[in-house]
This record gives sequence, C-alpha cells and structure tokens, in this order.
Amino acid sequence: MNKLTLRLNTILGELAKCNTFADVGCDHGYVAEAMLSEGKCDFVYVTDVSGVCLKKAEDLLKNNYDGKFKAIVTDGLKNVPKVEQVLIAGMGGELICDILKNADFLPERLVLQPMKNTEKVRKTVISLGYKMVKDTTFKDVKYYDLIVCEKGEESYSEYEIEFGRDNLRDKGDAFKEVILKKLAVIDVATKTASEEERKRLENLKKKYEEVIS
Repeated sequence: MNKLTLRLNTILGELAKCNTFADVGCDHGYVAEAMLSEGKCDFVYVTDVSGVCLKKAEDLLKNNYDGKFKAIVTDGLKNVPKVEQVLIAGMGGELICDILKNADFLPERLVLQPMKNTEKVRKTVISLGYKMVKDTTFKDVKYYDLIVCEKGEESYSEYEIEFGRDNLRDKGDAFKEVILKKLAVIDVATKTASEEERKRLENLKKKYEEVIS
C-alpha cells in the first residue's frame, strides 16, 4: 500500500535512480521505503536530529530492508557517508541552507522542498556550485516549492531567484494561485495603507501581475 501523500509522491517522482541515497530529516521514512521498494536505489541513509523520531523510520525499514539502510542520529549531513543523491524536505529554507553549508560532503544531486525562504535556498545552492534542473511550485492542499539540483554552474536573474525559473517560464496553476493570493492580500492592505506604503504596495502589485501575465 502506498503510504505517500501527494506531496511525497511528487517529491519521489523527482528522485533519480541511484546507488546510494540519503533522506535528511526523514520523518516516518516513507520516501526511503519507496526508493528501496521501487528499486530506485540500492542503499539508503535515513537521518534525523532526534533518535525518537528516527526510530519510526527504523521500525518501518528493518523488517523488509535489513542490510539496505542505516539510520543515523545527526544534524543534517554531518557524519553521513558520501552518497550520490540527497533529499531534504519539509524544513524551512534557512535550515536547509545551514545543513548544506555545514555538510561533510555535497552530493552530485539534491532534491529540496523548503517550506519557506525558497529564494535563500536558490542563492545558496548556486553559491555551492549547483545548477537547478527543476524549480517549481506544486499544490497538495498547501503550496510547496520543489528544487532539483545537480553539480554545475548556474546564472539566475533576480526574478528567477525570487520566483523560480520554471514558474516564470511555465506559469503553472499552483504558481499562479500563489501569486493571486498575494495580490488579494495587497488589495486589502492598500485600503488602509499610508501614502508611502501604498506606493510600495502598488509597485509590488505591478511586479506580481507581470510575472503571471
């Protein structure tokens, strides 16, 4: 039985087949289990800063995948052996940036799903020598950003850093909905704003309208 939510299935769909894989902050370990069960990797490291939380993933994997995984209580990628692909999902963007900056190694491929501050993640991965092969927004009740990176050089414009290159190019439904919600908030705020603040909001509104036009 597939235990994955639409969000986790979307993330799984972006994970490439590899030999070694690490799921950082793995929660219940559902993605790690799916990677093994679908033959998308040979060995998985599941990590968490909390041993109590990590035990949920251990219990899930130990019966059917003994010898194909290792659970490590650690902060981010510290003390994790080098792997080809790393997933970091469900965390704030600043925490993801800290994990990457302080990692013992950086993999060939990253799949990242920050809960906020996605623009900081984009800046960080570029500074660490990654190019983004996918950078989009999707919806599973809430809205989520998803970034897939591989080692390589990248040049992003200011707008691409803020909104995501694929979003600006494709203008998908989820991205448009996010921007329309922002525009609705601006319309409400403008009604009671000071003259100076109103000008700022009008400029912001113009920018948001441009990116979905």
